[in-house]
Amino acid sequence: MPALCILCVLQSKAQFSRGTIMLGTTIGSTAYLSSTSNYNYDNGSEKSNGTNTYTFSMGPQVGVFLTPHFVLGASLSYNLSTSHATSTTTSPGNSPSGSTTNSSTSTVTAGPLLRYYFAGLPFKNWFYLQANGTLGTGSGSSSGTSYNSTTTGTTSGSVTNIFTWNAGSSVGMTHFFYKHIGMDIALGYNYSHSHNYNINNTNTVNKTTGNMATSANNYSLNTGTGAVTLGVGFHWFI
Repeated sequence: MPALCILCVLQSKAQFSRGTIMLGTTIGSTAYLSSTSNYNYDNGSEKSNGTNTYTFSMGPQVGVFLTPHFVLGASLSYNLSTSHATSTTTSPGNSPSGSTTNSSTSTVTAGPLLRYYFAGLPFKNWFYLQANGTLGTGSGSSSGTSYNSTTTGTTSGSVTNIFTWNAGSSVGMTHFFYKHIGMDIALGYNYSHSHNYNINNTNTVNKTTGNMATSANNYSLNTGTGAVTLGVGFHWFI
């Protein structure tokens, strides 16, 4: 065991040195979040809410080794997020009512990253811990439907003035195909917060008369999301 530890340290020092440049890209970091809430009221009414959110990001990264183990760098990412939410309410003696909401946003974010290589193993594998954070902005679109006992509705709109930040950490492994080229695989946790302004127009149709009315439904939205992430990327060590 002591001999293996010494071998790991020697391999790590041989692979990295102070001043080495880490240049690469995250091919894809993806996260999926699903939640369901069910309400049972004393008057017999029931309500069900469900949300499914999918995110994907990719972009370049650059860093420099301040020591043979510690990397200080920065990342630039393009992020895509889609969300689908449903809500259904039933009451005794009344027809059910409900709604669906879909949104899609794209943002560009940038921020610092810290990486620490703590173990080098045989077969050209090195383990690391990483922490990162970003700020960004972007835009998107939204749509939805709704219904109750007397009307049906369709909604369309835009998502504007997005300001988003996130912070995360991960544990990963770099596998070297060649002396200066490695592939990263990482598992981590990320928390993100987004503020945006939604501009929506809803067209409501009366089921009995067929009359249609249009109304504006604009609002500000703050959303916090925590999720497990899986990332894959390539880096060149120069």
